[in-house]
Amino acid sequence: MEIFAKYLIFFFVGILQDLFITYYYYVIAKEYFLKATVASVLVTLLNLIILYKILTGIEDQAIGIILIYALGNGVGTAIILKRHKIRKIFLKLFR
Repeated sequence: MEIFAKYLIFFFVGILQDLFITYYYYVIAKEYFLKATVASVLVTLLNLIILYKILTGIEDQAIGIILIYALGNGVGTAIILKRHKIRKIFLKLFR
C-alpha cells in the first residue's frame, strides 16, 4: 500500500509540475518580467526536489516512479491543451 501512495503522489506531482511549467512559458511569452522570474525559481526548485526524491529515496522502485511521474506530466499537458473542453464539461455538470 505504501508504494501505491508514492505512485499516486508522484503522478499528481507530475501533473502539478506540468501546470507550473506551462504557466512559466505563458508568462515568458507575455513578457511578464517579475512573474516569469518567480515562476522560473519555482519550476527549478520543483524539478530539483523531484529529482532528489527519485534518486535518494526510492531506489528500489525508481523506474516505476519515473514512469508514473512521466505519465502525470503527460496528463498535465493534456489538461492544459484541452482546458476549454474540460471547462465546458464541468459547467454542464454543475448547472
